[in-house]
Amino acid sequence: MANYNGNFNYYLNSIFFFTIIPISAYIIARVVPKFKAGGREKERKLAFIFGIFGYVLGNLSLLAMKKPTKAMIGLYLSYLISSLILAFINKVLRFKASGHACGITGPILAINFIVGIKMWFLALLIPLVMWSRLVLKRHDFKQLIVGAATSFFVTLIVMIYIYLN
Repeated sequence: MANYNGNFNYYLNSIFFFTIIPISAYIIARVVPKFKAGGREKERKLAFIFGIFGYVLGNLSLLAMKKPTKAMIGLYLSYLISSLILAFINKVLRFKASGHACGITGPILAINFIVGIKMWFLALLIPLVMWSRLVLKRHDFKQLIVGAATSFFVTLIVMIYIYLN
């Protein structure tokens, strides 16, 4: 809780905007007939829309907070910028970069930036997520690397900027 200024509401804020809103896309994709009929591609599109929506609202919520921490600002900005870049890569460049690889890599880097390299072992989750995406035939290796690299570099730049200013 140190990275939330001891404020439990800040913690709940993060859970709502970075977990509940994005995950609700998968629920809607399976319950609403119009989206259910669209299959995996419609589900993927909804996931991007709900994710970006949650990340935009999460960043706006920082403006209402009295003292958001550097960690919160860094995480919130990293999520938003990474998802916008990934949406651009997927929609405009028509390259199916992995949202899962993006979603695991950036936060692990951020955690290690915030609390120190003592959480390095979390990086072992990255190849496991990539392997699962390969086994499920959702992505090829290039798509996974682009997704991971996007969030790695965005998070690195954002965290350096936030912590050095």
